[in-house]
Amino acid sequence: IFSPRGFTLWVWVWVLFSPKMRFIIDGLPVIFPYSYIYPEQYNYMCELKRGLDCKGHLVLEMPSGTGKTIALLALIVAYKLARPDHIAKLIYCTRTVQEMEKVLEELKRLMAYRSLAMARGGGSSPTATSAADS
Repeated sequence: IFSPRGFTLWVWVWVLFSPKMRFIIDGLPVIFPYSYIYPEQYNYMCELKRGLDCKGHLVLEMPSGTGKTIALLALIVAYKLARPDHIAKLIYCTRTVQEMEKVLEELKRLMAYRSLAMARGGGSSPTATSAADS
């Protein structure tokens, strides 16, 4: 049985005790709410940022189970916060309501971790190399 109160407690326990990553992609500080990032996720985020910078259309593809959702959300949230006038809106489409609910849960986790990281003053210290350096 789903309990919103239990979910909130679980999110904060997860946020407090899970190691996370912070890095810079071509000058953009990104907070990634997991302790490991696949190279495909990092490349996906670099290409997504490049597309956003160009204000063009972008089609990216990754296999199932490679972390597209969190990679997209982490980059988009970082980009929107750094450049609020650059992105008007994001339209995220899924095939089912259940898939959308998973995306919203991932977004809640990301935002909870971002809030904690910013409160600790950890929003600006990168722990990985930037896209320009690689």
